[in-house]
Amino acid sequence: MKFPNCARPWALYAFCNQPVMLKRYWIVVFPENRYGPKNFGVTAFSEKHARELTKQQLFKLGWPSFDTEIDKAEIIENVDTRILDQDHVIPNMGVAIWQGLWFPNCNW
Repeated sequence: MKFPNCARPWALYAFCNQPVMLKRYWIVVFPENRYGPKNFGVTAFSEKHARELTKQQLFKLGWPSFDTEIDKAEIIENVDTRILDQDHVIPNMGVAIWQGLWFPNCNW
């Protein structure tokens, strides 16, 4: 299923006859620093959508390919942002209720 590129959680209502809500995901690529700045925060409709959005955004930024790592990474669904790294992640994160990558902040 191709997801529309919008931040409205009700956007898929017409596609599946029921509302689909966005969820916050924390993609743990480096488990030694589970809630630290080497990982990714993304808001998406599903875990699969979160992985794809992250890979697409990192590609647009010109970052080295993390495709394999992101596909294998642990994902924390509905992460409580208060538990993330207070010194780097919290001050530098974007808006976690909008669809897209919010750490690093790419939803401007």
